[in-house]
Amino acid sequence: MMPMKATSALVLGIGSVISAPAVAQQPADANTPKVLTDAIVLRGAQFGDASRCDLYISVPYQLLQFNAYEGKMLAEYSVSITVRDSSGRRIIDTTFRRSVLEASYSVSRGTTGKSDNSIRRFTLRPGPYTVETVVADAFGRKDHAGSIDVRVPAYFTSNVELSTPMYVSQIEQRGGRYAITPFVGDVVWSTDMQLFVFLETYIGGQPRRIKHRWTLSRVDGRIAAAGEGDPVPCERIATQSFFPLRIDGRLLPGTYTLRITAHPADASGRADTSVTEASVSRSYVVPRTFAGDVLSDLKKAARQLIYVADQEQIDAIINAKTEGEGLTLFEEFWKGLDPSPGTIRNEAFDEYYSRIDEANKRFKSYNEGWLTDMGRVFIVFGEPLTTERFMGPNGISRIVRWVYPNNIAFTFEDTSGFGDYRLRSGMPGNQKYRYRR
Repeated sequence: MMPMKATSALVLGIGSVISAPAVAQQPADANTPKVLTDAIVLRGAQFGDASRCDLYISVPYQLLQFNAYEGKMLAEYSVSITVRDSSGRRIIDTTFRRSVLEASYSVSRGTTGKSDNSIRRFTLRPGPYTVETVVADAFGRKDHAGSIDVRVPAYFTSNVELSTPMYVSQIEQRGGRYAITPFVGDVVWSTDMQLFVFLETYIGGQPRRIKHRWTLSRVDGRIAAAGEGDPVPCERIATQSFFPLRIDGRLLPGTYTLRITAHPADASGRADTSVTEASVSRSYVVPRTFAGDVLSDLKKAARQLIYVADQEQIDAIINAKTEGEGLTLFEEFWKGLDPSPGTIRNEAFDEYYSRIDEANKRFKSYNEGWLTDMGRVFIVFGEPLTTERFMGPNGISRIVRWVYPNNIAFTFEDTSGFGDYRLRSGMPGNQKYRYRR
């Protein structure tokens, strides 16, 4: 099992969850850090009408103001929680306070992405709810509000039922219990990390063997990844289990749906997929960044490599067996051009696709801007030092001349009057983009 700090875990016993600080997953370099919340619904007492809802709250240090206190750094804040039913009526309204004492000034500034984490537990009857949270920073005098939707299912209606799945980043077995590090929220900042799923399986009647299968699908229904866990002997009313989410390759940015189904398993552990005894789902979000927006259409992003890559490299990405394999080839290509490989940012990638974006805005005619002659020159060479404009000898066409350092110049002519400038001076066919800063 993967190692972890005991102070950062939940300890899971058979049929119960003992609360301890949860660990949020938000990168130190997140552009817009925010309070993360997550809710896990577990079945309550046998044949009871209400279920247990565990609410996890993670407050990044970046959102808090720390003041010096007895040689350390102190932050204080309060959390107000309001739970509303489908009609908007308040079901729960509570507030609690937290104090955070940090020895390191640098860590208190949020340089490591550390968060203060807590858990609160409620009892809710079946139905849809909205959970609103307001974090009020005492020293910084700023509020950070958010809300999530929670649906509590009506349990005790079938022989096999499942709890809300919880994303988990680390697991350690301790005797008959497990210490786990929850991954708070649906936003998976890095698809390189290994995630597990924790859930409880509830049975009525005789003990049985269950096998969990999972799929990760896009909004259009296409399956991006799939797998299954080990057979689980369910001999108690509630059985806890874990299985890894193994995803081959990389996922493009966007919202996916993780669906988990429970099937009867035979003595050899094989699942009878013709019978689905229970199912549950939740979101899995790969956030968009500048790179993510580019990669929202991987094949188009690959075609746009025409001014920096060889056709063989472009074809390998476009014709990859899977989208994940194509994405890996794309990223490996740009790693080779990264002028600062020891940093998170790839300046060459950012500059190249920023030029494509600018070309699309400035030079669009009958084609997208990046496909025009002006777009090509702009993407390869960047902004010219000087731009000269004048009428052609016939008094009809318009001519633009771009001048670059080292006596490099390009002449474009528009003979139509509609801004369709064509390159009239030569440009070597093998000339490619190169990061020059």
